[in-house]
Amino acid sequence: MFENHVACDVKFFIGKQRQEVTAHKYVLISRSSVFYAMLCGLLQETGPTNIPDIEPDVFKQLLRFLYFEVFEPDGDYILALLYAAKKYAIESLVNKCVSWLKEEISVDNVCSILQQAHTFDQKDLRSKCLEFIMNNGSSVLKHPSFRNLSSECVEMVISQDELCAEEDEVYEAMKVWAETECTRTHIQSSAENMRHVLGDRKHLIRFSFMDEKYFANKVASDNILTAEEKVNIFRHFHSSEDEKYLPAARKPRFQEMQRVIRFSTNGFASSTGSILHAIEFRCSKEVLLHGIILYGAMQSKCNSCGMEIWKQYCCKSCGRQSESKSLCPYCGGLTLLCYCNYCGGIYQSENVCNNCGQSGHYCSNCENRQECLVPNIVISNTIVQLLDESKRIIISMKCQKASAENELLEVMFDDPIALKKNWYTITTVMSISDTTLSGVNGKKVVSLGDGQLTEFRDSLLSATDTNVSSGQIPGLLLSRRQ
Repeated sequence: MFENHVACDVKFFIGKQRQEVTAHKYVLISRSSVFYAMLCGLLQETGPTNIPDIEPDVFKQLLRFLYFEVFEPDGDYILALLYAAKKYAIESLVNKCVSWLKEEISVDNVCSILQQAHTFDQKDLRSKCLEFIMNNGSSVLKHPSFRNLSSECVEMVISQDELCAEEDEVYEAMKVWAETECTRTHIQSSAENMRHVLGDRKHLIRFSFMDEKYFANKVASDNILTAEEKVNIFRHFHSSEDEKYLPAARKPRFQEMQRVIRFSTNGFASSTGSILHAIEFRCSKEVLLHGIILYGAMQSKCNSCGMEIWKQYCCKSCGRQSESKSLCPYCGGLTLLCYCNYCGGIYQSENVCNNCGQSGHYCSNCENRQECLVPNIVISNTIVQLLDESKRIIISMKCQKASAENELLEVMFDDPIALKKNWYTITTVMSISDTTLSGVNGKKVVSLGDGQLTEFRDSLLSATDTNVSSGQIPGLLLSRRQ
């Protein structure tokens, strides 16, 4: 009867084009209290009913649900169907629309869904939208649909501590939103008008956590803030306690810790001594720095049996053996010489015996002369420092041990450090008398995934050959922002 329009007794003119749609009164009043009031109540309408705010295809889908319980969601009109279902109090259809939308939230539609959820007070759907936005804040703020949100929804988003976005991205999104509001209300998009449109909402932008250069070059020149507000924020950058904005930092979500290795291969072992190594780096988004990766002191081990291979020295004065060649621990003399485990001869060179010409050292356990270098987890009094862009020390720590994997050592900070998109410097002073490996074929840029990058550059603080191309500090331990 519905499909063939048999015995229809209700007529509607739907949409702006006033397309005619017919239906059966008994079906409508039995399924919707709103239709009952329209068609049977004290203020019942007589004659055809105009419904200009719902498109014909959406209204027909609404009727099909009332007649047949058929729900055929389509992303192009699901929000309009939700609007119609709420308008006519068809809760079963509302629930189906909401359930479908929860599973289909994306960057492209989340702002539209949030606006509808807020309009119809769908708390569960609104919470689902906010959860998605918190995890994908950067992408959502840059999407054109953000500018169409109501002021209430905009406040709802940018007030969240968990919003995963840089503060400059929040500012740019709010500026675009304010420009759109000016256009919508037919006023000029001047700094003064945008300041008026933003109102107290601009205090939800956490200016004091922006990069100082970005604030000075971009935000301050836009003149959306008053002169007094700019001064207060500049005071924050210079550690003044007399500041107007003291918001808490956002709490972005980070992925699991990953190793960022900047060398493609390892070079020859080199002596370290107590010399400062340094390299500068920055990430394209905020990261958590958990620690750094070093080449530690190396021990010699036999390739055959795995036993450690020790260098031995002989003192000319007292004849005793020692593991040190600089000073005899028994008589105090400075007369230590190397001797060969192979033939017993004393020799001047640490690598080649003057008597037999044999090089290297052999394993006293199996007499195999081949050896390999493996990391020693003991790092004697190694100092690690992290410096900000102004070369102020953020953290300084002395480490004795680190976890070893293959030829690399992971030196962990006590707590991860949140880093902005600025340049930072890592320095190390490794008090190691032995040798370490040295990285070669260094990468200037290392990808972290999802378009995030870590960039390296030479540091003027480095007193060694550590630079972008080679040297120490082969990597970082960090978590990238979601």
